[in-house]
Amino acid sequence: MNAHLVLEEKPIRQDQKLKTLTKYVQQYPSGWKKRLELARLLCTMGRWEQAVEEYCQVLKRQPQLPLIEVRLELGKTLQLMAREAQAIEVYESALPLCRNLATRHHLGGLIEVCRHCPQQAASMFSLAASIEPDNTAHWLALGQVYLDTESPLEALDVFNRALEVHPDDFLLLRNSYQALMAVGNFQEARRRLSRALELAPDDFLTLKQLADSRCRQGLVRGEEGKQTRQMIRVALRLAPDSADAHESLAYYYLFRGEWKKTIALWRKFIEEHPNSPSGWYYYGQCLFHTGEYQGAAEAILKAYGLHQNNCEIYRALCEILPAAGITASVELLPQPISYKEGGKGVSEKKSGGRSKQTRRRGDAETRRIEIPTKISLTRGKVTFTSILEEMLELFPERWSVWATVGRVLVESFQDIERGCSLSAKGTQLQPQLADAWFRHGRVLALVGRHREAVEALKQGWQLLPLEGAYLQSVPPAVWLGESYRVIGDDASSRRWYQEACERAKKLMAFNPATAYYWQGRALLELGDKAGAIEAYESALSQQLLYPARGEVEESLHHYLFSTN
Repeated sequence: MNAHLVLEEKPIRQDQKLKTLTKYVQQYPSGWKKRLELARLLCTMGRWEQAVEEYCQVLKRQPQLPLIEVRLELGKTLQLMAREAQAIEVYESALPLCRNLATRHHLGGLIEVCRHCPQQAASMFSLAASIEPDNTAHWLALGQVYLDTESPLEALDVFNRALEVHPDDFLLLRNSYQALMAVGNFQEARRRLSRALELAPDDFLTLKQLADSRCRQGLVRGEEGKQTRQMIRVALRLAPDSADAHESLAYYYLFRGEWKKTIALWRKFIEEHPNSPSGWYYYGQCLFHTGEYQGAAEAILKAYGLHQNNCEIYRALCEILPAAGITASVELLPQPISYKEGGKGVSEKKSGGRSKQTRRRGDAETRRIEIPTKISLTRGKVTFTSILEEMLELFPERWSVWATVGRVLVESFQDIERGCSLSAKGTQLQPQLADAWFRHGRVLALVGRHREAVEALKQGWQLLPLEGAYLQSVPPAVWLGESYRVIGDDASSRRWYQEACERAKKLMAFNPATAYYWQGRALLELGDKAGAIEAYESALSQQLLYPARGEVEESLHHYLFSTN
């Protein structure tokens, strides 16, 4: 697995420094300052087991000194290693030694994070920030808790307050990007990310986020494409073994229409990193978005077998398994550590072409998925429903988890009452977030409760900002048009389809493939078949991905055939 560390200086000549420091502490074992330097170096090199040993030796040799910063560093390293019980012990040992009240509250927040108690953690970090508003560490920790619990409005408020004091703190600027995107403020999100890159041109996450955004905009050719490619090159140089860096390169190939290159990239990566859950996750997503649902299911189940505490993997399971027809049980089997190709890949596609690929849907019988034996695997057979229950148990504070599970229950299992009930839980967790109401409204529409769907969708619409939020608002406008049509209000239905068309035009600058897709759907409902065909063809030329691409290809085939 990968972790992203923010370092005060560029890591250079690490191997030589490691040899020098190791030799020194061997010659002078009673010293602690050089040993602390060694521990920090080992931490930045990713050699965390050794770093923990050296940190512990430092504390053992200087029991009379508080060394709060050392304990914080040791605790954080243990957190990165998922050894949270030990991290709690370290943080608790620092509390009686700490005289600074803000730092005590911050330590308390870290303890609550390790205990998976986000509300208590947020309360402690908030107290620390109120005492020391000039200390960005408190604001960053508080904002991260809100991001981790899918509370973008609260996170954005925290980052905005902190930026009033520290307008050029690149971490505050970078971390606020995710919250701004979640509430639909694309312009400000891009501005802050660009400013963060100016302040820290070699920051990996800033480079990745900006490159991914540019790929979705279609800035992958000509001079703009060269700029995007250069950002990805720098990210890959900074983290050559990172699955996240390779995801950016995969996006670049996808939106250039070079799908075969994308598949080859991920096959090579997982061959070199067979135990990377992120690698298998991204490979599964890649296969899914290129229409190879069966291979995608095998890859994402391997990611699940390697790491069963990742929300994004669970979310991907909810999208991919139903598409592959897997709604019964799956048997996870150990295998020797070696690369084994999961699917046949996809047929080579021409950019913007309409060639249809055969997508195999699986049956409902047990599937046997092999997992590398180096990973501790306690599972045998698992069912899709058990995966959904695990998801709710592990991430109860995330509104989108409840909405996702609710949708899957009504779509794949026809469990209407429980599905709608779980989906409504998302609106209770985030009653001021438009997306929570939109997702719930969609679930209600799927089960035919269109009047209730209209109310939920309109509630979300009222929570949208006056400007922006085009990605969030275009799909609900289409859904409102659909629900009003079903209940017989044709005038309102037409008005919402027209609203979707207008907003789709404004979305073009940020995500043209998605914008053309939704514009095409709205124009079809308005009876403008020629306009819909043009929009759909534009979506394909902008590299619209599956599963939406499959729907567009089928529609074009139908309308072009009927026209001829």
